[in-house]
Amino acid sequence: MEIIATNALISINETVIVQLVSFLIFLYVMNRIMFRPLLSTISQRKELIADFQKDIISGQEDLVRLGKELDREQARVIQEAHKVVLSLETEGDKRAADILEEVRQQISDLRHETEARVKDQVRQARTELAGEVEAVTLTIMEKVLHRRLQS
Repeated sequence: MEIIATNALISINETVIVQLVSFLIFLYVMNRIMFRPLLSTISQRKELIADFQKDIISGQEDLVRLGKELDREQARVIQEAHKVVLSLETEGDKRAADILEEVRQQISDLRHETEARVKDQVRQARTELAGEVEAVTLTIMEKVLHRRLQS
C-alpha cells in the first residue's frame, strides 16, 4: 500500500470502498433489525388507534341513541304518571263525594232520630207536667180564693 499524501479533505483510495461496503452492510443490518420491526409496530399502532377511534365514534353514537331512547321513555313514563294522577284524583273526588253523601245521610238520620227523641221527651214532659200543672193550679186557686176546691 502506498501512502498518498494529499492536502485534500477526502482522498479516494481502497479504504473508501471498504467503508462504503461496511456502511451498506450496516444499513442492511439496521433495516432488518431495527427499521422493519419499528415500521411494523408503528403500522400496528396506527391500526389500533384507528380501531379505537371507530369504537369511540360508535360509542358516542350509541350514547346519543340511548339518550334519545331515555328521553322518549321518560316522556312516556311522565305521561302515564299524569294519567294515573288524573285517575286517582277522579277516584278520590268520587270517593270524597260518596263519603260526604254518606255523612250527610247519617247527619239527616241522626237529626230525624234526635227530633223524634226530643218530641217524645216533650210529649212525656207535657203529660207529666199536665198532672203537676193541674195540682199546682188547684193549689194556687185555693190560695188566691182562700178556700178549698174539690177536684
